[in-house]
Amino acid sequence: MKRSLCLLALLAFGFGCSDSDPIVGSDGEEGASDDDGEGAGGDTSGSGAGDQGAGGAGPEVCPEATGVYPVEPAGSNLLFLLDRSGSMHLRVGATDTRWTLTSAGLANILVSMPDSTVAGLAMFPSGDQPVTCCEVTSGNFIDCTCATGELPDTTNRCDASTYQSLAVGMDTLDTAHEQQIISSVAASDTEFYWGTPLAPALSGTLDAALSMSMPGVTSVVLLTDGLPTSCDTTSDPSANDIQRALDVAASAAASGVRTYVVGIDGEAASSDPATDLAINLSQLAAAGGTALYAGCESLNECAYLVNVDNFEDALASALESIALEAASCTFELPTPNGTPDYDAVNITVTNDDGTQAIPRDTSHANGWDYFQGKDKVQLYGEACELLKSDATAKVEVVVGCQTLEN
Repeated sequence: MKRSLCLLALLAFGFGCSDSDPIVGSDGEEGASDDDGEGAGGDTSGSGAGDQGAGGAGPEVCPEATGVYPVEPAGSNLLFLLDRSGSMHLRVGATDTRWTLTSAGLANILVSMPDSTVAGLAMFPSGDQPVTCCEVTSGNFIDCTCATGELPDTTNRCDASTYQSLAVGMDTLDTAHEQQIISSVAASDTEFYWGTPLAPALSGTLDAALSMSMPGVTSVVLLTDGLPTSCDTTSDPSANDIQRALDVAASAAASGVRTYVVGIDGEAASSDPATDLAINLSQLAAAGGTALYAGCESLNECAYLVNVDNFEDALASALESIALEAASCTFELPTPNGTPDYDAVNITVTNDDGTQAIPRDTSHANGWDYFQGKDKVQLYGEACELLKSDATAKVEVVVGCQTLEN
């Protein structure tokens, strides 16, 4: 267990572990030792995987390795940001609505995630009372007959600070916490909220996530069916500009909190790219550091899209993929106590088919790269898919040789 906690003692060639577990530089003067004082030369037959001290035969990727360290996935913290604007009550099929299917899909993924997952909930719009002057018609359109002054002004729902207080706080997903989130969502089942204040809602929620400084990897999972609306005023006419949401997502990603994006009825096309939901949500996912694949920007395919013809299956697949990626493909590194050599690290994955070296890929197409701040590593593409599909696959960090790169 201690070895996994000290997994990147390798990077600094002198990372901070206990006095009984020294790891020093690539000169190989001293290898890692176990707590009982036994050397970590270990079994290096076969793939060469396993704890490895200096001077032993290293794995194929680095025969002169000064250390091989098994690592475990970083803890996963998922903060769900759920759109509860009135358009979420539009029908999907004869009786279901965007809201009922989305809330059911969220409930299903909550109960299926490991109990060790930390999760919480924010919803938008918030800060206003639901309105009673709007309804969904028999033709599946929204019809509002609101008197002057009946709709809420922008003061509360368009203020980012409104969303810094979560609907349900972050906690581990035991049964009681799952039910707390599910019940909080259900309380809005029949309520109609005005507007889609995307930028302030995302900004406040990301600020809340950043302020918690939780161990592991923290991500906001945005589920929305619309572009920003209802925040523009004469004093701030551009308040609904999608660029504001892109900016806050990019800033948070640079600080280590990513934004996954699930577009509800996300292929609703527009002749104007500025108002096309799929285009804007794709840009938001890319800005938030969760583009589905390298180059997805050119086809506007960076976000998860859920549509009428495949709503339940696509939503379940999207949420499962997000949960698995967040839980399986990121590995946390300890804090170095010296100057790390980030160019002398390699990653291997071992399963029943053998051991393969994963090259570093800064384009994030297929390989691994350092997470923001270089305190974690993230696997991308086929490497991540391998881990998501094989729970027995083992990831190891090999130190002492030039990093393989795509």
